[in-house]
Amino acid sequence: MSRIHHIGITVSDLEAATRFYQTVSGGEAIGPLIKSGPAVEAATGYAGVEIAISFVCTANGVFLELLQYRHADAARIDPNNGHIGAAHPAIVVDDIDGAIAAAEQLGHRALSTTMTATAGPLEGYRYVYVLGPDDVRVELLQEPHRAPA
Repeated sequence: MSRIHHIGITVSDLEAATRFYQTVSGGEAIGPLIKSGPAVEAATGYAGVEIAISFVCTANGVFLELLQYRHADAARIDPNNGHIGAAHPAIVVDDIDGAIAAAEQLGHRALSTTMTATAGPLEGYRYVYVLGPDDVRVELLQEPHRAPA
């Protein structure tokens, strides 16, 4: 059996990113943890790197691992979903309208109005992309026939 344990996202501001993902997911934040030393350098390929890490645990037990690399070449990529290799987290929330409002309070906007999927494994889900920290597209989903909490 396999399952997703976590999704890692490299961020420029760990505190702001943790606040955003915790707020929109309603999850619990763990950290920050600071990792450095020979094992971290070997795993990442960055000599002298220090990584500040926070985890946000969502209600279903999937972790978002937020990493801020310090003392490393921190070139910014464009995480636009249309670019090959780009990825995005999709977070199921109880109240999509409330999650959008919370994101907006933190300065992050929805990229469209909320829509409803009409086919496939997301049929009936309400969804929207929010432009999150570092321009990561974050998909918010609300399960079908679920009234806001």
